[in-house]
Amino acid sequence: MRILHVIDSGGLYGAEMVVLNLAAEQVRQGLEPVIASIGEKGIREKPLEAEAGRRGLKVVKFRMIPGPNLPGMLEVLSYAQKNGFDILHSHGYKGDVAFGFLPRGVRKIPLVSTLHGWTSTGRLSKNRIYEWLQRKSLRHIDAVVLVHRGMLSNPELKKVRGVHFHIVNNAIPFDPATQQTQQTQQTLDRTIVQFCQQGFTLGSIGRLSPEKGYNYLIEALDRLVKDGLDARLVIIGEGGERGSLERLASELGIADRVLLPGYRDGAKRYLPLFNVFVLSSLTEGLPITLLEAMRAGTPVAATRVGGIPDVLGEAGILVQPESPVALAEAIGRIQGNEALASRLSAAARRAFEDRYSSATMAAGYLNVYQSLLFPSFPTQLTQ
Repeated sequence: MRILHVIDSGGLYGAEMVVLNLAAEQVRQGLEPVIASIGEKGIREKPLEAEAGRRGLKVVKFRMIPGPNLPGMLEVLSYAQKNGFDILHSHGYKGDVAFGFLPRGVRKIPLVSTLHGWTSTGRLSKNRIYEWLQRKSLRHIDAVVLVHRGMLSNPELKKVRGVHFHIVNNAIPFDPATQQTQQTQQTLDRTIVQFCQQGFTLGSIGRLSPEKGYNYLIEALDRLVKDGLDARLVIIGEGGERGSLERLASELGIADRVLLPGYRDGAKRYLPLFNVFVLSSLTEGLPITLLEAMRAGTPVAATRVGGIPDVLGEAGILVQPESPVALAEAIGRIQGNEALASRLSAAARRAFEDRYSSATMAAGYLNVYQSLLFPSFPTQLTQ
């Protein structure tokens, strides 16, 4: 079976890691995955492409103007048709909109879409418009996959009619080496290492975008500092909210306690440096960074959104979103109780090992593919 994974990546974040891990597992299954990587003209190599090369995964690069681009996406489709792919697997709005609205007789190849999560929170923006188009396209897609059952409660998805959602949990490989609490210091950014070594450190990894709720996390840090805790915050990632987050930290007088080092390859390597991993998101599917923190055994405080409550369960502290007070209280509980931190760490590792390996994820997607190629094939991982 040949699968073409179509993605326009902005770094090596959650969706990108899912594609890489899934493709690697599909190779082990005896399938033939290829990653169709979309990018703007003039970009020589994207982080996803470089990482795929390091893993020995096949990548085909497509360069086109940004935004919805039907001619460019038709080039991707032509490549898929000429090279005998059995499944088109879209990981983002570009593939969903371009391929979803095409008549099946034109597309010819079954289309699977994975909704990794919505990237905006309601304000008018280009992302909001793209999401609207994506929602409209879903009923024309052969199989729509959610990365966790908790996404069914998303108010935007509740507006979608006539779509049978499949559920396949996001996952990552089980690698005992990532559980080590010591890192080879020479391989890490010294600025980040030295910042974390100054004392109690909160850490997060993700795009600097509104739905991540990082403004609430900075406000929570301010509360902790005012309560006398010598704490600091590292957020590894890049995005359009950088300026507003830097201004907020400066206005609160804690700019020296907030480090925004930008995007870093292999950001999960920094998890052992964090005393607490914090997810302050307003909306999520099943964040890969959460699974990585659980695998690393880093205590977690997170908002009760999307799939996070079901995944984390009793292995972390859950709070309501948009509440700096609740975040600060959760972080303070972990900081003030070493026994609690150790218990959360051990429980998180066990939960990850039991439920979220990438081999299980790949088996779930294979089930979805077979249901399209062989209609009598019984699907099991569906909602």
